[in-house]
Amino acid sequence: MAILEVFMNYCTKTLEINFGTLANEIINNVKAKKNLDDRSNIGDFKEFIDLIELNISVLSGKNRANDICNSLRSKAVELTGSQKPQETLMNSDIDREISAFLTKNSLPTEGDIIDYSKYLAMKYGGNAKKVEKEIIEKVKTHVKLSVSRKKTSEEVSNFLSRYPQPTQKDIEDFKSYISLLKLSFKDDELMELIEKERLYLKFHGERHIAEEASELDQFIDIFKRHDKNDISSAMQKQEISYLIKDEGGVSDELLSEFVDLMKPNENDMRDALEGLGLKHMIRKK
Repeated sequence: MAILEVFMNYCTKTLEINFGTLANEIINNVKAKKNLDDRSNIGDFKEFIDLIELNISVLSGKNRANDICNSLRSKAVELTGSQKPQETLMNSDIDREISAFLTKNSLPTEGDIIDYSKYLAMKYGGNAKKVEKEIIEKVKTHVKLSVSRKKTSEEVSNFLSRYPQPTQKDIEDFKSYISLLKLSFKDDELMELIEKERLYLKFHGERHIAEEASELDQFIDIFKRHDKNDISSAMQKQEISYLIKDEGGVSDELLSEFVDLMKPNENDMRDALEGLGLKHMIRKK
């Protein structure tokens, strides 16, 4: 696969995780100003990413946009060979180790991350602080995606309880509703999830299996049980406040992103749905 194709796929996937169906629109807007081809060098890639950052800053805020685009810059450097071969190989090994670590530790504590960063730095001779920052960014992305998938699944169940045999219009309205919740999804994956749940309900009825609360459930519960002002303290007690921190400490912007994802403002949602002509999608208490 060509470098450009790999990079564009990475861009699309990264933006879909953070902005859902808006990803393609963002990329097309940037392509209209700066397109890349097989002759593009690292400077061209940098200009392309800078334009992405400018576009998404409006949606995610300056700090989050910078974090997202830093991962794109790292990928561009890796793909264009702007690093020394040995350094690229080392980074690849570290990436594999980090992925394995996160598979076993979906929501690691700050202490776990610090210790694992030191372990990787000692093993590969890298910078522990740099590795720590990279792990934290990967955890943030992983947690947001996991929360989004869980909430999407819950919303699909609620949707089908109201519309057991949804029409195409019902489904299109539901997609609009999901987008307002800032949940990340791909059309084909959402359609498959709706159909699987519809068939399950048809042949098995509602699910009544009591599951043990996962780390993710416990994390979501923090937002359900606490007001925004108390969430930071609750996360610090569980050593996971790094999820809402930037270089300046606890970030109100990052905290608000999680709050909006976990429990969007009901009045704002009601107004938005009514404005889109989707008043029927407002959930009755």
